[in-house]
Amino acid sequence: MIELAALTRYTFFVMDKISRRQVCSAPLCLAIALFLPASSLAIPKATPPGPISISVDATQVSQRILHARLVFPVNAGPLTLFYPKWMPADHSPDGPVWNLAGLKFHSATREIPWQQDPVDMYAFNVVVPPATTSLEASLDFLISAPGPTIDFSASGAANLFVLMWNQVVLYPKGYAVANLIFHPSLKLPTGWKFSTSLPVSSQSAEAILFAPVPLDLLVDSPVQSGEYMRVFPLNPGGTPPQELDVVSDDAWALDVPPELIEHYKRLVAEASALYKSHHFRDYHFLLTLSDNIMGLGQEHHESSDDRVRQHSLVDPNERLLMAGLFPHEFTHSWNGQYRRPEGLATPDFQQPMKGELLWVYEGLTDYLGVVLTARSGLLTPEQSREQIALTASTMEHRAGRRWRSLQNSANAAQILYFSVPQWTSYRRGTDFYPESILIWLEVDTIIRRLTGNRKSMDDFCQSFYGGRDGQPVIRTYTFEDLALTLNGIAAYDWPSFFRTRLDSTQLEAPLGGIEGGGWRLLYNDKPNEILSAREASGEGDFTSSIGLLVNHDALVVDTIPGMLAFESGLSPYLKLSGVNGREFSVDRLRRAIQDAKINTLPIEVQAINAGKLESHKISYHGGNRFPHLERVEDKSDYLDEILKPLTAANSN
Repeated sequence: MIELAALTRYTFFVMDKISRRQVCSAPLCLAIALFLPASSLAIPKATPPGPISISVDATQVSQRILHARLVFPVNAGPLTLFYPKWMPADHSPDGPVWNLAGLKFHSATREIPWQQDPVDMYAFNVVVPPATTSLEASLDFLISAPGPTIDFSASGAANLFVLMWNQVVLYPKGYAVANLIFHPSLKLPTGWKFSTSLPVSSQSAEAILFAPVPLDLLVDSPVQSGEYMRVFPLNPGGTPPQELDVVSDDAWALDVPPELIEHYKRLVAEASALYKSHHFRDYHFLLTLSDNIMGLGQEHHESSDDRVRQHSLVDPNERLLMAGLFPHEFTHSWNGQYRRPEGLATPDFQQPMKGELLWVYEGLTDYLGVVLTARSGLLTPEQSREQIALTASTMEHRAGRRWRSLQNSANAAQILYFSVPQWTSYRRGTDFYPESILIWLEVDTIIRRLTGNRKSMDDFCQSFYGGRDGQPVIRTYTFEDLALTLNGIAAYDWPSFFRTRLDSTQLEAPLGGIEGGGWRLLYNDKPNEILSAREASGEGDFTSSIGLLVNHDALVVDTIPGMLAFESGLSPYLKLSGVNGREFSVDRLRRAIQDAKINTLPIEVQAINAGKLESHKISYHGGNRFPHLERVEDKSDYLDEILKPLTAANSN
């Protein structure tokens, strides 16, 4: 999952006789376990029940409600059914059970009473009557509207919908989810199109019937649907097929710029050149353009689920800011899906996940996403350097570095994902995403230095992510496995390297990769291009000057302890109303900071604090400071080497 805010996988044998609608191919026949994670031993090796059917009716999605019907093969006696709690791509216990409604159980015509567990709210207990072999469950799921916090229930609107199967699934206790076979079907509003990586058995005006699928793969395979949809092949005639499927509230938004499609084609080619493997049968970039559902970037083995604002592809600033979205989520098919940290590879959706290696799962993915974004041309080399500089500056100004290590931010991911943006600098958030870019850049430059630029992280990727092609498989790994693979590329004390950076509570950010790559971080009054794109919507980032972050509503999002905005008394949640006696705007504050460089007067900011009018004087005279990278001429330029495309076509 990208910070816009992964599922135990097994090998599948497939036949090529059934099509996947206009966007699908290759059905699923049978799932068998291969590379079972050690954690699967926590599930009893009981013989799984027969196939479970699930039918979802989404014809009332415009009213934000789903209807589902499940049929379970059962035996008489106590039965516990789980609602999924720990969602793999979320690394958190955030299954939206609170939006479950209308739950009823029946056997033939008889209604069966149920009880929600008084401690585990995700467990539902029933007693199956004697001589009963089939139990039917009916339930509704209430779709939320987008709000100020993460809510995975906000996935449908009037003209489009993304089905996340975990929202409507119950499954029996005591089995690995890879061993539970489901027969899924879906009914959509009349005339709607759909896209998914799930194989389709048949399709009619009434419903889509998907091929039988293990529960882990079902939950890992969202279905995108809507009235307005377009499909863009990204490797026409290539194997495995890869494509972009775009749905939007309105038809006009589907006019994707041709040059953007060319960059996505290059992304597919560059990823193939980097990893030299494909652990999927086909791949779908599921892109939803809408202001009416939650923004998201979420990984799946054979697709991504990416949701951005409706105008994102036509607004140059929005396109710049979302440039890394596809490279990040696509990389997850290799890093996170095919290779999974052992602590995140749980056998079902109820057991807690351990995020100690999220700096690899998400952090290395963020780094490789930066690399692929540049190599595919979605950002120019100059823009990529601006992005790295901004990341470095942001991490340099984390006041919480003195008390919370990067390792702890990974361990605490399950709570930090849902923390509010206010006080992020002091609290620290999910910093294992951006700060790991700096750490893995340093790994790359060390490998290049030690090997005379003959080897790099490209070699690591080919070694670590290589393997059987064409099948959705999971292989778990540990910290020791990671260090061993790196040592095979370039001999070095990798465990000490990582532990020093991960466990540090020093104020300094790890800038060794920038410096080892032949560049240095500097600040001047020339705007950073990535930061300027963020500020185009009215947001103001004054992190590296006075230590202030303000949103487009003039609300203070953050002030950094130890910097002058905080020392003046400003803090999160205040609303800025004026600057130097004039009505507040981000541009006026920017000019006031620049003017203060040549006079001795403090910057005076007016604010509203819970209805109280306040004035805050900021004695700062350093001018505007924007982060950039500057070339160090007497050092090897490994950074530009890293960002260069691998494919010959991209080099022209």
